[in-house]
Amino acid sequence: MSRRRWTYAAGVAVVALLAVVAALVLPGRIADREQPLVAAAWLPVWDERSAASLRPALDVGGVTEVSPTWATVDLDGQLVVTPPPAAVLDRVAAAGARLLPTVQNFADGAWQGELIAELLRDPDRADTHRQALVDLAVANEWDGIDIDYETLPPTAGPEFIDFLTALRADLDEHGLELTVAVPARADDSDPGTLAYSYQLLGDVADQVRVMTYDHAWSGSEAGPVAPLDWVDSVIDYAVERVPREKLMLGLPTYGYDWVGTRGEVVSAADAVVLADEVGAEPVWDDAAASWTFSYLQDGVQHTVWYEDARSLRAAQTLALDAGLRGVAIWQLGGEDPQVWPTLSTATTPGDPS
Repeated sequence: MSRRRWTYAAGVAVVALLAVVAALVLPGRIADREQPLVAAAWLPVWDERSAASLRPALDVGGVTEVSPTWATVDLDGQLVVTPPPAAVLDRVAAAGARLLPTVQNFADGAWQGELIAELLRDPDRADTHRQALVDLAVANEWDGIDIDYETLPPTAGPEFIDFLTALRADLDEHGLELTVAVPARADDSDPGTLAYSYQLLGDVADQVRVMTYDHAWSGSEAGPVAPLDWVDSVIDYAVERVPREKLMLGLPTYGYDWVGTRGEVVSAADAVVLADEVGAEPVWDDAAASWTFSYLQDGVQHTVWYEDARSLRAAQTLALDAGLRGVAIWQLGGEDPQVWPTLSTATTPGDPS
């Protein structure tokens, strides 16, 4: 773990001040809505800081659904499960939050979309995989399962829907819920999203969690990961196809540090510390609702964009105005500490002021 991952105390005062500014610049429209947002958060097992973020997320932010990334599908198509830490289970239970662990298809350093497509094409293997998921959820007394199978080829769409339909029926028998994470899309032009029919998924799943981030990503030119106009267009596309009471807007707590078209993930807290270390002054981009700065290191130009509490406030306002079920935070660990009090203004019933 690098030094700056643990030394962002110097940035806490800065982000706290920015949160105050956000409250003034982005007036809340929260009291106009009868129901507050439901908040979920993904807990990545690979980030040592994620467990520490669980307490403020639950106690301050009003998060009521936690999705740890405890299971993945390996290259042989078998489920690999990371044993859940007792402290995490105890914290979630004490808060009365629901546990909806995430199952991913990330193996050997990459998303294995073709592997899942091949598995789903074989009815016997698909049935075995589905039963393994149900058995896992029941044995561990989970409240449901969050499926995050990414980079599926377009041709896998029908088999994916068939699989989820059967999985939902099996989970229903045990009183468990099915949520599905899907890539963000504002139209039908990106072949990488065509396997994920919003309309069909809206019929099948209890929740559809739209991963509204990585508009700019590790392999793209530098830019905001969740520019506000794009988020708004994704919402417009989604609400025409998915019932609003099932829609969860995925919101990022991170950004990237780019050199050319190669970006390295940087959390909001780390970005604040990095800016201080290199003597850069982050600039707020009002149109994108994101922060950016540049710096020169060893003769190489770096460009950073990242999302913090002010970014979240702008996006959660869109979710409120659109009447969505709620928001899903990616991720616990390294976030701007002010994310949680900012989130609480949308998850608290009534006027928080």
